[in-house]
Amino acid sequence: MVVAIVLGLLGLILGPWLGILVDRAVDRERLVADHRCPECGSSLGRSSLVPIRHWFLRCGVDPAHRRTRYVFVDVATVAAFALAGVRFGWNWQLGPYLALFAALVVMSVIDFETHLLLNVLTYPSLFVGIFLVLALSGPTGTEDRIWPALIGAAVYGGVLGVAFLAYPPGLGLGDVKLAPTLGLFVGWLSADELVAVRLVLYAMIVAFLLGGLTGVGINIATKRSMRAEIPMGPFLALGAAVIIAVSSPSATDLLTR
Repeated sequence: MVVAIVLGLLGLILGPWLGILVDRAVDRERLVADHRCPECGSSLGRSSLVPIRHWFLRCGVDPAHRRTRYVFVDVATVAAFALAGVRFGWNWQLGPYLALFAALVVMSVIDFETHLLLNVLTYPSLFVGIFLVLALSGPTGTEDRIWPALIGAAVYGGVLGVAFLAYPPGLGLGDVKLAPTLGLFVGWLSADELVAVRLVLYAMIVAFLLGGLTGVGINIATKRSMRAEIPMGPFLALGAAVIIAVSSPSATDLLTR
């Protein structure tokens, strides 16, 4: 719990900076150390980097601007970092998975707002992930996890790629580009190739169940007869996070029997 609390506080500090990345990445703009009003683009000043305080800032041009994004990014980052702390403790794997969770928060928020998973985020996440797997597995004595990680990436990317080709309206191409990164990190949890594939498939099932249930719930709540169009990226990220969270040794035994 101490690790979770410390990392939760770290996530609270980092949250505003991830919010800036969310704001600037869509338009490929240079990162500047202040938030902008989501409505009119006016600067909110350096005080917007103060955790929690920026939830209550008002834009001088548009005082009624939406601040939901700030709260969501911060809360999601705190939860993800605390989850990583509970799962890994002060373990060598903690750093890579913190980086993954930070990237997933940014990509999920962007996808939720714009229905886009940007190449400028998905490709670097995959390349950095592969580098970490190759660079850290040997020195930490876990080189037997390299192949499961790579197989996990291939399986997740391959399955979603086939699904996209079979029924393009069901998924976006960005979802296909995100999938190998998720499969890589989920597969990296195990030294057994079959276990890695099972974990990836579980992550996929959880993601599509959550996405499907959310779509049904939206249709019922809004009384729409047509299928609700929801971005799949946040649910893919959430599915991977759930499986990572329950993949402690005891939980992994349950998952792979």
